Amino acid sequence: MESLLLLLILFVFLFLRIPIYICLYLTGVVGLWIFTDMDFCFVAQTMLKKLENFSLLSIPFFILLGAVMVRGESAGRLVDLAWKFVSWLPGGLGITAVMSSGVFGAISGSSISTVVTIGGVMFPHMEKYDYPKPFSVGLVTSAAILGIIIPPSIIMIICALTAGESVVRLFAAGYLPGGLIMLMLSLYAWRKARQKGLGRESLEAFDPAGLARAVKRAVFPLLIIAVLFGGIYSGAFTITEASVVSCAMVLIVELLIYRSLGLKELKELFISSGMTSGALVITVSGAGVISEYIILRGIPQTILEVSMAYIPGQASFLIFTCLVLLILGTFMDQIGAIMILVPIMMPIAKQMGMDPIHYCLLITVGLGIGYITPPLGLLIYTAQAITRLDFMQVSRAITPPLLIYIAALLILAFVPWISTVVPNLLLGP
Repeated sequence: MESLLLLLILFVFLFLRIPIYICLYLTGVVGLWIFTDMDFCFVAQTMLKKLENFSLLSIPFFILLGAVMVRGESAGRLVDLAWKFVSWLPGGLGITAVMSSGVFGAISGSSISTVVTIGGVMFPHMEKYDYPKPFSVGLVTSAAILGIIIPPSIIMIICALTAGESVVRLFAAGYLPGGLIMLMLSLYAWRKARQKGLGRESLEAFDPAGLARAVKRAVFPLLIIAVLFGGIYSGAFTITEASVVSCAMVLIVELLIYRSLGLKELKELFISSGMTSGALVITVSGAGVISEYIILRGIPQTILEVSMAYIPGQASFLIFTCLVLLILGTFMDQIGAIMILVPIMMPIAKQMGMDPIHYCLLITVGLGIGYITPPLGLLIYTAQAITRLDFMQVSRAITPPLLIYIAALLILAFVPWISTVVPNLLLGP
């Protein structure tokens, strides 16, 4: 009864369109007020405790890293490199959009900015070569979710810290699933282009010399990525130190080598990145109140006992998890959903014998799909704003990629090896 009442309070606040971090904070406070006699100093202590984690310091540096690479030339050079790899394939522009969205989304950490930036570049090109607009919109919009799955991902950091698991291991777990989804979307683009004869005029013969030039132009962005992940997995850097080192490198590259940024632009990027980081910190601390309340009241243990009695096995629990993630990801902010779901669901997953890193990866992917799920998927409205298509047109356009993502989620759920093989190879079992 207490859990249902708490859920009702949360949805009432959300229905009133109160900002998500205030909804989560107030729900926890109201729960403490109604069901406990604890001093409200506990609330302030909890908010501070949720922020006392060294790994959280990596978030503003990753955000700044992405902002500088996107505003400068690094991201564009990586997009050019992706095109040279696939320019000879049917649907090459669509595949380039998928690959670029994955790289750009991972760098920027923002699915919305990925749709706006990659869409702004790719939509005119795809329209020029007679790609149907709904196909282009659906593909680019859905591919933006790859930034949540391919490290460095802010959502992954929050999920790992909430679950008490290694951020580095969860980062490593994202590569193969991210590559799998990228491959599935690319095959969809290739098959559609073959069937409909799309983009034939844009095809280019494979050019090794052109590819070599593109690699040469992108050598510094590739070096930054290599140092970032090489440092993390070699043990040379912690996740936070790696974010600082890579951020310093990209500033040197863009300011001194490419000379693509001036001090005025850099100041704007510092301010915008600081505001984004501040919003995330507020959300984490506010969500921490309801998360701590859930644990304090023993709600996870109660749900665990009920689940073990009524959920017959791991397969049923995985299907139930996927349904919950798809529904909750549609209606809630991803960070808030993580702070509520992980304390409740993770004990059940462990009791069922599941690898916690695999389950964290499943949560990341499932909640990410909510970005493109009608009726409230945020990226649907973003695509609608930049393409001037109506809501129903964008919803229909997004349906085939959405089904691909759901299929990928089920594959990841029932083939845990895809999530665990890379962390086990790099970091040991």
